[in-house]
Amino acid sequence: MIELFREFFWLIFPILGMGIAFMAVAGEFGRQKRALEVLRVYAEKGTEPPASVLAVLSRASSEKKRNPMAGFALFAVLAAGFGAVTLWFAYMGFGWPFELGFGIAFFVMVAIAAANLVSALSKNSSANGG
Repeated sequence: MIELFREFFWLIFPILGMGIAFMAVAGEFGRQKRALEVLRVYAEKGTEPPASVLAVLSRASSEKKRNPMAGFALFAVLAAGFGAVTLWFAYMGFGWPFELGFGIAFFVMVAIAAANLVSALSKNSSANGG
């Protein structure tokens, strides 16, 4: 049993990450459910609900906070780091598994950075009327 734990101890981290993500999704679901209940009460009274209740339902408050250029900068730096490590592994001759693993991570970071850049540029051009 100890041998099994030594071999697969690293699985604790992705399982913990999935648990945290599940709790975040469950919390968001509860928040939206409570907002719908408040919205139902306002509809029964015939009054206009506050904008904060509608923002929770439409997720407009989080859309304003998202900045694609910040995502582009983050993933561009990560891509540069993974690319440098890949080249260093290739130069030092660590072997193809390291080069392949870090090379794949490099290309994934480049793809995510490019997607964030396209999103930022299209968001800015649509806001400017173009």
